[in-house]
Amino acid sequence: MNGNEQFLGLVQVGEFHILAPYRSPGGSARLTRIFRQEARPPQSGELDLTEYEGKVIMVSGHLDSGWIYSATVIDQAGPILTVVVLEVFGQAST
Repeated sequence: MNGNEQFLGLVQVGEFHILAPYRSPGGSARLTRIFRQEARPPQSGELDLTEYEGKVIMVSGHLDSGWIYSATVIDQAGPILTVVVLEVFGQAST
C-alpha cells in the first residue's frame, strides 16, 4: 500500500463525517488531492462530495488539521449498506 490511512465516513451537507477509525476524534474533515508537503493551500485541490451526499464512503489519505490530504474515494456504500453502517455506528436517524 502507499502508506495512506483509510477512513470510513458519512457525507452530510457536503461534509465528510468520520465514523472510523475511532482514534480520529469524530467531527468532520475536508478532503483534498493536495499532498501535505505541497506549497499550495489544501482548498485548491478540495474534492467535491456532492455525488456522495447521504452515502457512506471509504477514503484513503492522511489526516492532519481537519484535512485528509492525498484523498481518494476508494469505495461507496449503496443505500442498504449505508443504513447498516449507520446502525452499527449509532448514527441512524429515527
